[in-house]
Order: sequence, then structure tokens, then C-alpha cells
Amino acid sequence: MRKITLSLWASGMLALTACDNNSTSPSGEVADSAPIQYTEQRAACADNNPNRNAYFGDLHVHTGYSMDAVAEGVRTTPWDSYAYAKGEEIDLPPYDEAGNTSSRTKIDRPLDFMAVTDHAEFMGANSICTDPNAPGYNVDTCVSFRRGSIMATMAFTNNVTTRTPTRPVDICGEDGSACLEAQAPVWAKIQQAAEDHYDRSEDCSFTTFVGYEYTGLPGGSNYHRNVIFRNADVPAAPISYVEAPFDYQLWDGLQKKCFDGVEGCDVLSIPHNSNLSNGKLLGTFYPEGRDQAAIATQRQIVEPLVEIFQHKANSECIREFPGLIGAPDEFCDFEQPRRIGDVRSIPAQTLPNGIDVPATTYPPAADCGDETGQAGMANAGCISRNDLVRGALLTGLQEEQRLGVNPLKFGFIGSTDTHLAIGGGTDEKSWPGHLGYETSLQGRLSGGFMPSNLLGNPGGLAGVWASENSRDALFDAMQRREAFGTSGPRIAPRFFGGWNYAADTCGQADMVEQGYADGVPMGSDLPPANGAEAPTFIVAASRDQTPLQRLQIIKGWISEHGESHYKVFHVAGDETGQANVDLETGALTGAGADNLCATFTDPEFDATQSAYYYLRVIENPTLRWSWAQCVALPEADRPAACENAAPKVIQEMAWTSPIWYKPEM
Repeated sequence: MRKITLSLWASGMLALTACDNNSTSPSGEVADSAPIQYTEQRAACADNNPNRNAYFGDLHVHTGYSMDAVAEGVRTTPWDSYAYAKGEEIDLPPYDEAGNTSSRTKIDRPLDFMAVTDHAEFMGANSICTDPNAPGYNVDTCVSFRRGSIMATMAFTNNVTTRTPTRPVDICGEDGSACLEAQAPVWAKIQQAAEDHYDRSEDCSFTTFVGYEYTGLPGGSNYHRNVIFRNADVPAAPISYVEAPFDYQLWDGLQKKCFDGVEGCDVLSIPHNSNLSNGKLLGTFYPEGRDQAAIATQRQIVEPLVEIFQHKANSECIREFPGLIGAPDEFCDFEQPRRIGDVRSIPAQTLPNGIDVPATTYPPAADCGDETGQAGMANAGCISRNDLVRGALLTGLQEEQRLGVNPLKFGFIGSTDTHLAIGGGTDEKSWPGHLGYETSLQGRLSGGFMPSNLLGNPGGLAGVWASENSRDALFDAMQRREAFGTSGPRIAPRFFGGWNYAADTCGQADMVEQGYADGVPMGSDLPPANGAEAPTFIVAASRDQTPLQRLQIIKGWISEHGESHYKVFHVAGDETGQANVDLETGALTGAGADNLCATFTDPEFDATQSAYYYLRVIENPTLRWSWAQCVALPEADRPAACENAAPKVIQEMAWTSPIWYKPEM
């Protein structure tokens, strides 16, 4: 267990104390393999493994408690969503007049863990508008909202598009009190659903986390975060964008309401899909009069993870980004709808749920430079280097040189951001969409007005290396960043860094033990070099349902002149990419691997330069959902939209949290 306590001193400085009873020592050796010291009442897990197991889950799931899901016809609850993640069927919209659905779906394999993260800002208003007994049920905004009007939906979201957010006055009242009152029972139900589905037995078959989404849209840019609590000790109400319109205000609020306000409370804030944020979500902005190093330290503690992948695309990188020095990386095109110079034009259309979208054309996407932009959630506006985690990690290294602390020291996870309550539903062949109007193939193939539908995908999964499947073990792993993201498959990557790994480590039965004993796992800082000339990394991965093609290490560093560099190193597997997939049958051809493993020593290491390294795992090609679901139909039954510009083939991926190097003083 790792318990974090934060103390904001009067000077604005911030002190950290920590106790970790199943983490790693400075050398990387497992410090204590004893059973987890739980912060809650539960049975000890029977499968405790000091070398840690890979667990797969989803920490970004919306249900019928989210306003935008309800507007698209979703009626499922957090209880339904957890049941789906455990293997039960779930209803999909649309419903007929009697409330019956003609469509149900089931996950291909149950998850290990999940959190429902409904929008905090709209919990109360959504509850009022959907409860016939609520006093505000018949106000015009609620009536319009229940009809699915885009103007009514905007009446909710427009309240959070500025830095002075409010709640809908006609529903919530001038002071918002009606919605805050209506929010309380919703927040209680979210907690109860998590409690009801949490396996506290020694089987440890399924773990739930209490959580919510902090939903800011300043200037139409993504400023969203998922707030995940360690256990059932949580604040009386979620801290939303309305109460905290700047990120540091959220962290201050969590300090006051969680760390200091509730005994046993511990929490993470996880930024998501930064690719649509126009430089705002992962930017480094500091309030006047506050110590910048203290704010940076606070952020590093509260936000150790970021979503690198979800259904609104890939946030790793884009090709040939200005200001980042490195050869073009072909795999940056993977599920990436944004590029510098792209013109975003949205035709006038009526979505499958009846919502009319007007025609809109945005200027070509430019480099934000040192500024921020707007309209990112419409897949428009400028693109910042901090919109992609590869660039944000480099900004973090620069900030560390300036402040002595790295505020952007992120590990990686994936998630779905489903609004159909189907957390972990990432199978390309059977994916039913993640939005209400995507539940038909025609709806999924339509244009949409943000990176969804044809531009979207089934989303990703969060992977965690933990000693067992309990809240404390998983939460500790996330805090120490021993986590990874995938684009949907259950690829299991290992990544260790040190100075003395032997060249034949991969052939040893105790490879994992050596990884911990002689170095550090993903998410950590390299230990002191002790005279070694360059770091060595153990890279390994096990396949899911598709053979693996290659392993790559991505390195980022800051030169002596302050320039931002990156380089992709091929480490194992087939660098030439000879494998293929038949477009009509989906049959795979060519070589692939069940497991890949190698050791890699940085041939260009400079001990004076700060750097990060992360592992990227790439599968052999398979059919993308937008073609796989079309080709499965008789040709005469395929929607016309099956003929489109989307790629027919993809190569799924996994990304490990980085390992960082800092020059010794």
C-alpha cells in the first residue's frame, strides 16, 4: 500500500510523505513482498504475486447518469455497466415506445477492473430532467433535452466552455443549489454500484473504483480529467469544473476535500485524450503568486497517469511536428485524425439520432506555438506539442531543468470513453459503437462532428502490473506508474531499465526477478549509474489474439542547446513488416511472434542530457472495425458508407509508461 499525504504550507510550498509496502527500492528491488496492507475491510487475495500480474480494465466509462449519454438515448445505470464488464449482456439504444430494445451486446472477455466516470458537472441537472417528480422536470431546457435537441445539449455544455462556468440557471436556480441537491443521491448511487460489484473475497475476480469525470471545455478544447479514488472513503460531493475551472484549483480542491478532509481518502486525476486540447490539457500554466515548483510537485503527485489512447483517437504523436527534432515516425499515423495543415470541414448532416449538425469549415490546423487554441473537440483549431504525450514529456524535461521538478511525468493507460456503458468493449469485429447514434453500422460509418463514428475506434484498455487484483494493489501500481495502455488488445508488455543487465537476460527463467533486482520497472527513474556508460533496458511482450510484429523503444531528450529530440529504435521482431491480412477473409499471412524479448543498450547515450524512454509494441496487421464489420456482411447488404476513405487495415499497439533518466549532479 502507498498512502500519500499532501500538506500545503502557508508559504505555498508542498511537502510529500509516503509509505509504500509493496513497491520498489531505489535500486529497483522489490522492497516487501508481504501481502498488501489494505485500507479497507476485505479478504486477502489468494493470487498475490510479488513479481506482479498484468490486469486489464477501463477507467473511463459513462452511463445513463451522464447528460450526453441520455441525450443519445442511453438508459443504462452504473450497475448495468459493471455487470457488462463482468460478462453479462447489456441493452443498447434505441428503445421503442414501450421501452424495449432490439439490440443487446456482451463483452468478448470480462475485465479485471473498472470505474464508472459520469460527468460531475451535469449529474444534478441530468437527474432533474429525467425524474418526472423533480420540480424542474418540465422547464423548457429539460423538455427539449429529452427530445434529443442539439440546442438543449448545448444548453448544458455551453455552461462549461468558459473559465467562469455555471450550471443551467432555469434548471438549477441562480445559485445552482437545486442541482447540487439533486446531485447528492446520484453520487451516492455511483458509490453504491461500485460497492455492490466489488469482489472483496479472496477470489479477487473484479475490482471497482469510485470515480467521476471533471469536464471542462474552455473554448471548445478538451480539459477533461477522470478522478479515481483509492477506496470507499470519498468526499461528500465531486469537485467539478464549475467549482474548479483551472487544473490547479482541482488539485487544491482534492487536497482539501480528500487528502485533508476525509480520513483514508486517496485520489488520482487522469487527463484524457489530450489530442483535442489545443495546448490546454497538458500545458504548464501557473497561477500568479503561487510557487511554481510547488504546483509542479502537486501535479506530479496527483496526476501520475495520462490516457494515451481512447475512442477519440491516438494521443501519442503525429508525424513531422514542428519543434520536435526526429525522423518521421510512420506509426504516428495510427488512429490519428489530426495533422498540421489539415482543413476540417463538417458537412451539414442529420445524425442517426435526429440531431441536425450545421456545415462548418475551420482554418487549416496550425502549430499553436507558445499559445493555446480552441475548438479541439470538433477536431479543429491549432495543435500544440503538448497535445501529444511525446511532446508533453519533452516539455516536462524542460520544466524539470527550470524548476527542479517535472510536472508532466506521466505514465500511460488506455480507456474507451464509452457513452454506452460498455467499458472494455474494444473488439473490432463486434464493437457496437460508443455513442448512442453509433449503434447501427450506418451510424458508426457516418461522418460525425468530432473524432467519433468513422474517425473513431473501439478505444483502448488500461493495463496495470500489480501484485493482486484489489483496490489497494492496483491503486499503488497506478501511483508508481507501473501501468501501460493498449489500443484494445490485451498485450502484456514488460519494461525494465538499469545499468547492469546481462545480454542473455531474456533467456533466463528469472528474467522478471532480475528486472526488479537490478533496475526499475516502467514508470520509474533510472537509479544511479555507478560508473556504467549507458543504460540497458529489458523489453518484452506477450501477444493477445494476434501475433506480435515488433518492439520499439522511443527515446526523447533535451539537447545542451535546449532542443527537443526524439528517436525510434527497433529492438525486436520484424522491422520490415512482411506480415499481411487478407482484406476479404481477415486471414493473417506472414511471420509473427507469440512473445518477443530483447535487451537494448542506448548507443547514443549522453550522461549530460535528460531523457525518457518508453516501449511501443506493435501487432501484425488486422482488419480495422470499419472494414471488418462491412466485409462480414453479404456484399448486397453492406451500407453504401462501407466505401469510405478510412484505412481497411490497422496494427494494434501497446505503450508502456516511460523510464526517465536525470543527469547526476
